[in-house]
Amino acid sequence: MSLPFPEFLANFSQLTSLRLSNAGLHGNVSDKIFKVTSIQTLDLSNNEFLAGFLPAFPATSSLQTLVLAGTQISGQLPDSIGSLRWLTILDLYECSFLGLLPKSMANLTQLVYLDLSRNMFTGSVPSFRGFKKLTQLRLSHNKFSGPVPSTYFEGLTRVVSINMRNNSFNGTIPFLLLTLPCLQKLDLALNRFCGQLDEFPNSSSSLIEIIDLESNNVEGPIPDSIFNLPNLHILTLSFNKFSGTINLHNIQKLGNLTSLGLSHNNLTLNVRGNDSTLLSFPPMISTLRLASCNLRTFPQLRNHSNLAYLDLSDNQIQGKIPSWIWSILGNDIFLHLNLSSNYLVGFEQPSPKGFTSHMTVLDLRSNMFQGRIPVLPPFASYMDYSANRFTSVLPYDIGDYLGSTIFFSVSGNQLTGNIPESLCNGFDLEVLDLSYNNLNGIIPSCLINMSSTLMVLNLRKNNFHGFIPEIFPASCNLRTLDLSENVLNGWLPKTLAGCTMLEVLNLGNNQINDYFPCWLKSFSNLRVLVLRNNNFYGSIECPDMNNSWTNLQILDLASNHFSSSLPSRYFSGWNAMMVNENDSLSGLDHLQHKVFMLSDDLYYQDKVMVTSKGLQMELVKILTIFTSIDLSNNMFQGEIPEELGLLKLLYVLNMSGNAFTGLIPSSIGNLKQLESLDLSQNKLNGVIPNQLAGLTFISFLNLSFNQLEGMIPRGSQFATFSQASFEGNKVLCGFPLLKNCTSTEVPGFSPPTMDDSHLDSDTDIDWCLIGAEIGLLVGFAIMIGPLVFCKKWRQWYFKNIVDRVLYMILPQLDRAANHGRRANRTQRKRQLERWI
Repeated sequence: MSLPFPEFLANFSQLTSLRLSNAGLHGNVSDKIFKVTSIQTLDLSNNEFLAGFLPAFPATSSLQTLVLAGTQISGQLPDSIGSLRWLTILDLYECSFLGLLPKSMANLTQLVYLDLSRNMFTGSVPSFRGFKKLTQLRLSHNKFSGPVPSTYFEGLTRVVSINMRNNSFNGTIPFLLLTLPCLQKLDLALNRFCGQLDEFPNSSSSLIEIIDLESNNVEGPIPDSIFNLPNLHILTLSFNKFSGTINLHNIQKLGNLTSLGLSHNNLTLNVRGNDSTLLSFPPMISTLRLASCNLRTFPQLRNHSNLAYLDLSDNQIQGKIPSWIWSILGNDIFLHLNLSSNYLVGFEQPSPKGFTSHMTVLDLRSNMFQGRIPVLPPFASYMDYSANRFTSVLPYDIGDYLGSTIFFSVSGNQLTGNIPESLCNGFDLEVLDLSYNNLNGIIPSCLINMSSTLMVLNLRKNNFHGFIPEIFPASCNLRTLDLSENVLNGWLPKTLAGCTMLEVLNLGNNQINDYFPCWLKSFSNLRVLVLRNNNFYGSIECPDMNNSWTNLQILDLASNHFSSSLPSRYFSGWNAMMVNENDSLSGLDHLQHKVFMLSDDLYYQDKVMVTSKGLQMELVKILTIFTSIDLSNNMFQGEIPEELGLLKLLYVLNMSGNAFTGLIPSSIGNLKQLESLDLSQNKLNGVIPNQLAGLTFISFLNLSFNQLEGMIPRGSQFATFSQASFEGNKVLCGFPLLKNCTSTEVPGFSPPTMDDSHLDSDTDIDWCLIGAEIGLLVGFAIMIGPLVFCKKWRQWYFKNIVDRVLYMILPQLDRAANHGRRANRTQRKRQLERWI
């Protein structure tokens, strides 16, 4: 039931308390209710469709409690909020507020509870030193920035919890935070704090139970003070730059520790005592995140019956998994095991007979397991066995173990044989990746029929043959379909047109024989389309295909038999390749699919092969800003459309090996992000546009074997290309070609001429002038001879005489030379930063 806000309540002049939490209110809240001076408690929380703005508060307001959490009330906080001098509780959790916090908030000295989390507040935060009664400070999931000095927290003797998670705070972490006498929880994760974490006094009497500094840039050793906190339950320091060695006997001091996160720092965890025996973790430990801690052996966890989460990935653990692992995996509470990216070869002993596990995540990828795939845990939602050396066939009953599985990957092994029909019993599968194996046979029809639940189906680089089954369901839910590098033939199934949610469609390197699939125009989410190296033919012109692929990043139609001209209207709708002034490169991301209902760090990562700078390479992570168009080795003809110049975010453009004619469009000079341009082996004519010389990031250029003419433009990047970039153009001239330009090859070029009278053959010879000229030549030879034939003379002369004289005559040359050296260093630094 949904009701509008009851505005009549604002007429109750003696109203002191109004609680309408979870009342199903919608529409806009009345401004008048905030101006009732008698009201002391106003609670409108958890009305998700209630909107509006905060008006100016009256100076005589009696408000003590203002709770608007879980509404859509938005806008900036008014300056008049500082007039609420009696306010003790301000709860704006998960609203839609934005902008800077008003300075007047410093007047709210009676605050006990302040929650501004999950809004869009920006800028710095005010000092809290005046909030002497504050117990809860929650600022998480905003866009706050700037440093937070220790002085901000002076006098907060009652504060119990500080949560500043997921903002952009920077500077060093104020050590005063860890000395607040009542503090129990400190969460500064997902910020930009840096510097070292200082030692702090009185750690043995501290009440701190939770410290979370994950995903910052804190460096240096972990202070010993932390290991003296007697009440510490949760310590999360992962994804920082902490360094040094941690001895496990220090961690043993934390007798109440239940969760430890040290992953992805520059730490080395020493799990052995002075006598080289393996030490144990605190007995209550339930979560251990020790990825990338330079471990060389399994830590001693034999007797840790409370363990539910274990991450030992990205270490150097060798050999076999110890037999005690089965007693841990068999615990009813154990859920997550990640042993990926080590050097494991198998198990010391197979699972006990009748073994069952309630584990939901099993990650064994990137190890050295061999032979048969081990027994699959029956309740696991996520299983990744990729990048190992399994050589068996897929078990005929594999589907019986996948009843609860959402993610299953055996990619990058040496599996053989057919796909068993039982695999289709994985009714909950969202991601199925069998790529990079030696599987063969036809693709089972039931597997295609699973597309109503599957989000990712990857069968890339196997030996599947035959037709693609023509039974994609109308309820197709696929986001990624990769059938590339097989031996599939025939035509594309028309039922694939129902998979309109597709973001990645890769059918490259098969033997598919069909027209260009015009029904793809309805795939508005498409980001990657690869049809390369098949037998597609005909025109790519499709009716009503305007603004169809607004998200397209990568288009690869290379090595087919496409013909006709390029439809110029296509390019004007490819928004993802255009500059958007509202976009920010600070939010770089990769093309990936979250595995739903599981932890945040589990996802499927899309990959694709692209041709860039003349080489094929695999993008194992597709940046959402990476863009590429490859139309090479077809039979396209006509002129290259000027509209290509709209794609200002394009990184790679390859149109080689076609029959394009006409001029190179000068608009290509607008593609300032372009790094690779290949227009070779066409029939392009005319001069090379000077605008191309302004492409400062271009590192690969191939214009060879066309009919280009005139002088090669001069530019900072053009000077770096070899003759191979321009060869095969008979009337092209200038550096780096050996052919010099003449007046007939460069329009408008006129060599210097002499007056006809100087060409008269009967003119008398003036021997006095001839003698002077001979003397000049002899003197010139005496000066120049040593420079020509003596290397040391030549080096000394140019270094000490020529440069010095030139700089005296034209001092701006000296400044320009120095500036050029600095500019080259700066330009190189910028280019490196683009790829880091």
